[in-house]
Amino acid sequence: MKNNEIMKTLKEYKEHIEKDGLQVFAIALKGSQNYNLSDEESDIDANLVFIPTLTQLRENEKYEYELEKGKVTCHNIYKFADIVAKGNPQWVEVCNTEYKIGDLSMFAHYKINPSALKGMLMEKVHAFSRLYPSRKKYVEEFGYDPKQLHHIIRLVHLLEKNVKVYKYTDEERDYMLDIKRGRFPYTFEEATAMKDEYVRRLYKVYATRKSAYKEQVVDYDTIDSIVMQHYIEGMK
Repeated sequence: MKNNEIMKTLKEYKEHIEKDGLQVFAIALKGSQNYNLSDEESDIDANLVFIPTLTQLRENEKYEYELEKGKVTCHNIYKFADIVAKGNPQWVEVCNTEYKIGDLSMFAHYKINPSALKGMLMEKVHAFSRLYPSRKKYVEEFGYDPKQLHHIIRLVHLLEKNVKVYKYTDEERDYMLDIKRGRFPYTFEEATAMKDEYVRRLYKVYATRKSAYKEQVVDYDTIDSIVMQHYIEGMK
């Protein structure tokens, strides 16, 4: 997928949601394009950060849009900051993507919380052979969901390499895409053995990464300043 197509889509999302009444601070890509594992089947999903009205701030709700090309999840800037500071890999990824409109640099220093990554990986392990409606056909065909296997591998790579975003290239990218789309003829037993091996690999580095991780805090003063500036500009 070409960069200009992604940016064009983010701009379309932004304009659509602005017309719906949210004051957009930034919108950023999340998902497979960030780690170079997208293909013709991939959606363009995004996270959007908005400046809340006082009502929206009190209600503290998130908004979700299912659009033609993908899903956009929207949080007010305070809620977004709270979530990113907890170190969830998906949110750290969004703050460090090259595909964004707006400035998220104030959040780029946050690191991945190994405990959050482990929790995310275990969700993929739990979903490995579950007959969820959206993935049922794959589990019925293979006995497991190849997409969940590829996510398990990807998350372990992320922890082992100790990076915020890992972008696959060349043969490694082809290998991961083949796993994701079930193009490898792995039996259920073989795929299960791979899953278990990657879980073991996770635990080899998990304790070290966890002990090095420090709790992260939100700079509310800076966010207050940004929000107040938007309020002042809105009154002009």
